[in-house]
Amino acid sequence: MATRSSLLPALTLKQIQYFVVLAHAGSFTQAARSLSLTQPALTAAIRQIENLLGGPLFARSAHRLTLTDAGASVLPLAERLLNSARGTFDDMASTFAEQTQSVRISLIPSVAGRLLHVLAPLREREPSLRFIFEDMPNSALLEAIREGRADLGIGVHEPDGAESDDSLRYQNLLEDEIVVVIRRDDPLARRKSVDWSKLVDRELAVFVRGSVSDALRRTGMAENLRLTVAYRMEYTESLYALVRNGLAVAVLPSFYTMHLHDPELIALRLDKPRVTRAIALISLADDDRGPHVSACREWIAANF
Repeated sequence: MATRSSLLPALTLKQIQYFVVLAHAGSFTQAARSLSLTQPALTAAIRQIENLLGGPLFARSAHRLTLTDAGASVLPLAERLLNSARGTFDDMASTFAEQTQSVRISLIPSVAGRLLHVLAPLREREPSLRFIFEDMPNSALLEAIREGRADLGIGVHEPDGAESDDSLRYQNLLEDEIVVVIRRDDPLARRKSVDWSKLVDRELAVFVRGSVSDALRRTGMAENLRLTVAYRMEYTESLYALVRNGLAVAVLPSFYTMHLHDPELIALRLDKPRVTRAIALISLADDDRGPHVSACREWIAANF
């Protein structure tokens, strides 16, 4: 059971404001006018404050209204409370506005350049929008959306994958090809594209996480090819270093090669079969995150 000292009094900030305005005005008529109140309503509010505090705050006479000693002592405390309340409310409003204008986007690293290029014009058009980005593997991205830690995701849509479920909504944006990166002096570099069969007996390097390993395994099984993954690396530069030094051929999504400007390396399409992954805009199927998120989703869908 709550003790008396822990109970908040039945006193509103409006009533405290009435007391402060009346103390400075020195007149019920003038204070009521500035507060857009009737004089009886103001009188009743002041009487309630006095009853709660236990004594009179004003000394009333026929011609004057002055603060009692107790009222003069209470006035600076009341003003401090009002100033604090105004500051707190401003902070609450600012926090709410920031939250309602923020869009939390999880993305796989390979789409970062494309996504940021798409969102830059939206930020110019809607300067109040705030984007919170976090890059992560596709499996972690899906989990972030399911748990509500991300409003939108840009990731891989694998309709037959174990991670697909009805709780997520996918809107496919484009197809990203799986390509091969080789040295320019490699015999395969004379071709316009490379057949998967040409990778048999070559040491391959892929990312330690992501969809390429699965695509490579599925393709090998479907085409009855023995494809050997010799290296699984975390970062793009590590893959390129392996290729640059003649230790491996890198197999990775084409998005990662968009800014490949290494004179020693070249990216080529993989054919027979052509293998792609669907890049999708992902969100919760039955969740409304507000008009700012909806507007962002529509913008990405239209411009990605």
